[in-house]
Amino acid sequence: MVSFFLVGIVLWSLVIASIVLVIVGLWKKSWKAIAWSGIALLPPMLLIFMGGEGIWFRLCILLPLVLLIAAFLMKQQKIQSL
Repeated sequence: MVSFFLVGIVLWSLVIASIVLVIVGLWKKSWKAIAWSGIALLPPMLLIFMGGEGIWFRLCILLPLVLLIAAFLMKQQKIQSL
């Protein structure tokens, strides 16, 4: 029972950290913050992806992938502007 509670706290902490990081990353135009946001969101969304059977559960894995792709594109744009 306690371990289930701790797993819930860890997963929700990762989701909250991801939301904060994506806001900071968009505000300061930091590709590193957005990349860490995608990495932090990956474990909770991966668990939903593996546990769900409907199409909506399968689509939840797209959010961390979109964040990682956005971070990559922001990094490429920053490199080209130098």
